Amino acid sequence: MIIKTQAIVLRMSPFSETSRVVLWLTRDHGKIATIIKGAHRRRSPFVGQVDLFYTCELLVYLRVFRGLHIVKECAPLKPRTPLRSRWRSTACASYFTELVARISPLYAPHPELFRLLDMALDYFADQSALELGLFWFELKLMKVMGLSPQLKECLVCHHPLQEDNAFPEGVGPGMRSALRDKARATRVASVFSCVRGGVLCKTCAPSAGKEALPITPDILGMLRFWQSSQSWRTAQSAACTPRQTRELERILGLFMQYHLEIGNPARATALAIMRTRISP
Repeated sequence: MIIKTQAIVLRMSPFSETSRVVLWLTRDHGKIATIIKGAHRRRSPFVGQVDLFYTCELLVYLRVFRGLHIVKECAPLKPRTPLRSRWRSTACASYFTELVARISPLYAPHPELFRLLDMALDYFADQSALELGLFWFELKLMKVMGLSPQLKECLVCHHPLQEDNAFPEGVGPGMRSALRDKARATRVASVFSCVRGGVLCKTCAPSAGKEALPITPDILGMLRFWQSSQSWRTAQSAACTPRQTRELERILGLFMQYHLEIGNPARATALAIMRTRISP
């Protein structure tokens, strides 16, 4: 069966001296593995047509459950050239594509996941607020996978969190000053339970167990605001202190590790690379 679809390159590896294996996330057929025969030949029609992080239009001879599928034609739609020169952006893109490659099953169409990955790679290629953008995309990834944390109400008593536990809904241009004000409040209003998948209020916090993490109002407010937002531009409007950034990294990292049941060293590598400063 020959199919035509859009696809994003997740991984690439040599198969022989002339051929290459490519793992794709397709829009219509989920994750598939293909072989591009003659990809390394000098006069191959595939030269310059496929590379990491590309979104391509793909024509494939699909042999379901029979090993590697054969690519007939490939045309790049989004080559994302900046990812060849911006090494911090490349680290983020590498982590996110690796994460998607590990959590998405073969032959399981997931258009929302495809759209999210396509949008994330566009963001990493063209934006500078990489760290907060990465956290935003991680939160949206969990939502797409049906594993979004419960941040609106207590998981035990189901009472809505008090106003001092989070920012009001619809925070707009004044978010920077609000973040600074909330950062001054270091008292713990509630706890975040990775195991239970959300927040427990101050009253119910003792029942959460030792695995629960204290979460301050500013961090909870940031997560709630991002969870309700529809655009990655929200991440760019935020201004986080180093403490807030570390807490967001820790909470989201542990939550994903528990619910996706994977450890991903690429995340730690990407965050370390983003924070590296080169001396002039």
